[in-house]
Amino acid sequence: MEKLVVILGPTAVGKTALSFALAERFQAELVSADAYQIYRHMDIGTAKPSPDELARYRHHLIDTAAVDAPYSAALFCGQAAQAITDIEKREKLPILVGGTGLYVQSLLEGYRFDGPQMDEVTRRAAQAFIEQSTEDELQQYIRDNTGWQPQDWHELFRNSHRLVRLVAAIKSGSGRSFIQSSKSQNLVYDAYVIGLMLPRDMLYARIDERVDLMLANGWIEEVEQLLRQGADPECQAMKAIGYGEIAAYLQGSLPLADAAAQIKRRTRRFAKRQITWYKRMPYIHWYHKEEFASEEQLAQAVITSLNQFLI
Repeated sequence: MEKLVVILGPTAVGKTALSFALAERFQAELVSADAYQIYRHMDIGTAKPSPDELARYRHHLIDTAAVDAPYSAALFCGQAAQAITDIEKREKLPILVGGTGLYVQSLLEGYRFDGPQMDEVTRRAAQAFIEQSTEDELQQYIRDNTGWQPQDWHELFRNSHRLVRLVAAIKSGSGRSFIQSSKSQNLVYDAYVIGLMLPRDMLYARIDERVDLMLANGWIEEVEQLLRQGADPECQAMKAIGYGEIAAYLQGSLPLADAAAQIKRRTRRFAKRQITWYKRMPYIHWYHKEEFASEEQLAQAVITSLNQFLI
């Protein structure tokens, strides 16, 4: 079984700093489990490592897709599994880093995203059903036919491709298998899963500070450049928190102060959903950062645990 170290936690908690400390200590390679860092030219708003950091520590699954490309948990699992295998073959330690709970859990627990092949007739029928239904009706339909209760319905509804495939699977009688056709009883990796946590008030203060810093460091110009290059504000990538709000500001429909406030509010809500998601994962080893005097002390505590894990 392949060994894997995982660092997860809510946004802005400090996963990247710890990943660099561990990469330095163990000569490891980093695999991103972030749903938006795969997109090229989306750097500031996704808190992507800097060019210098990307050069210093080898990363995988960053800057691999164009802004208009769709992405999914299924694609991530295939690409991440291949990256981990390649790293292992070179006798390096893979460290998975990210806060997208679905991606990390799906990879660790061996989710499969099988579904029926969808022909054009089926696709159109599913699309018509969606267009004729309200969001509340769709929620009830999906719950009744799959038993699934996603953490964020709006995220599902924004991913039109996945929603169409899910409705098509339900209509063919295989909705449950589309969500999760099989799940390993145990983790499919020999994994040490590190969870970073902060008290909510401290985390929210870090989120607000980071949003202000991103805006000061050129996030608005980044979104302006994406729009100038033809990025569709409605595409999947531009649904990342903040990009829509900044696009609305640039188009004159939202004052900048209101855009910043909305970004902070959405980010705090996202962090809360992440924490809720992680409660499904009982194998996480939690490190409460307020208990450590510095990032260095936290890293040393984690290194001590990993030295035992890697024996």
